[in-house]
Amino acid sequence: MTSVRETSGDTGGRGGRRGRLSRRGFLVGSGTAAAGIAVGTVAAPPVPAAARPPHGTGGSPVPAAEVGPGDPRYPALVTGFNQRFTGTPAAVVVVTTADQCLAAVRAAVAAGRRITVRAGGHCYEDFVTDNPGGVVLDVSGMRAVTETPDGGIRLESGCTNWDVYELLYKSHGVTLPAGSCYSVGLGGHVVGGGYGLMSREHGLTVDHLSAVDVVVVDADRSVRLVTARRGDPRTEDLFWAHTGGGGGTFGVVVAYTFRDLPAPPPIVQLATTTWQWNALDAASFATLLRDYGGWLAANSAPDSPGRRLFGLLKLSHVSAGTVTLVTQASGEDPALLDAFLRALDDGMPAAALPTTTRRTMPWLQATQTLNGSGPNQRGKYKSAYMRRPFPDRHVAALHAALTDPSYDNPQALVQVDTYGGRINAVPSGDTAVSQRSSIMKLQYQTYWTDPAEDELHLGWIRRCYASVYADTGGEPARDDVTDGCYVNYPDVDLRNWPTLYFGRNYRRLQEVKGRWDPTDQFHHAQSVRPPGR
Repeated sequence: MTSVRETSGDTGGRGGRRGRLSRRGFLVGSGTAAAGIAVGTVAAPPVPAAARPPHGTGGSPVPAAEVGPGDPRYPALVTGFNQRFTGTPAAVVVVTTADQCLAAVRAAVAAGRRITVRAGGHCYEDFVTDNPGGVVLDVSGMRAVTETPDGGIRLESGCTNWDVYELLYKSHGVTLPAGSCYSVGLGGHVVGGGYGLMSREHGLTVDHLSAVDVVVVDADRSVRLVTARRGDPRTEDLFWAHTGGGGGTFGVVVAYTFRDLPAPPPIVQLATTTWQWNALDAASFATLLRDYGGWLAANSAPDSPGRRLFGLLKLSHVSAGTVTLVTQASGEDPALLDAFLRALDDGMPAAALPTTTRRTMPWLQATQTLNGSGPNQRGKYKSAYMRRPFPDRHVAALHAALTDPSYDNPQALVQVDTYGGRINAVPSGDTAVSQRSSIMKLQYQTYWTDPAEDELHLGWIRRCYASVYADTGGEPARDDVTDGCYVNYPDVDLRNWPTLYFGRNYRRLQEVKGRWDPTDQFHHAQSVRPPGR
């Protein structure tokens, strides 16, 4: 575990690209915190060399900090990015090194306090701050980036997406195929699988993971730092659990190590396509979804040339006035993007045809341009994977919800992301991410700011979701049309969440839980349950 479910890459580390990486953020060693849970009073064992700052960085370590009620920082540190959630922990402990992290976990375990962990703070549900009397361990200060002796790139769990994209590209010309939201922390994003605009071309974030450093609590409640590696018979199971098992379950992630990271395209093409809602009737809306899903069904094989294109179709509520599609295509050749946009016009009446603006720009600037973090608001989210184009019953239910005259919120939408490509080249059991045959991923979203409106907005998104999946009990079944839900978009409304998130991988995750967190120290409403529960 690290920050719980934070939300939203073929070659790399090659000859000629090696050499020490520079580091953004703090370069820190061990330190102490204020009294409270006595973070600095428990000695930690030596941290592996790969976890230490490089020689010659200078300066003093940034000490850990304990923030409790009454501290002017406390209200900010117990409120998540989703403004619906504000907690009452006994303390928030901000750590900047692995030694500090070990000491904080030891102190909390000794005091009998539950630990939850935050990196970027983007958990969609209240799994982090909802820890009355417990300890929120904030790893956002752990942002060291180093190169391991064997050429891997080690990223501490407090790094954010933008930290990583900018540094890796400028230093090595490589990237992670991870999310588009700047401020999402790697801690929770990676352990949930991780995906983004480069994933159709280069796979999920965890497909490039080679090791994870994680603080675990043993049966005798002793605390230690374990490096779990791909292919290591002693730790392979713990490594595997961190390739999609979700945050908040197995321990505290200190760092991830990646190998063979891909080089992004130097240049990409961006297109923004807009349909006016007043020109979209039920028939043309259905045609749009048919064209979009049909193109993906034909262009989402692992080796399809179409994998170089990623789209985000934002089906906004009618009160927003428009439906919008943002598309990124790798390279300067416009043929792939042209063909995709033409396919979306197939069968559309002239009055409903969209307008499109296009830009060609360097990949790094495009990544900055497409940041989707947005402002801090109240929000609710739901998800679904699609193995096939939308059935007629889904289309009709989506249209009815998005044109519901009793609801007026331009920030309500269903975002339909392209999926497949190299993601689907990996067997479903090779990582904890079991969804390896989908062509689309849906994220249902609604945002607002007034707490008095909570039930209004929650009611709309719940009705929308239940109506789309009415034929499968109100949730997206794991069948030939849908393939469950994304663990990094957690939804406490789900009744059958173990199957919807993990499928057949859930039992193996339970075995890992039983071995590596036998006392169930790390838990929340949708964490993997120990065996027998």
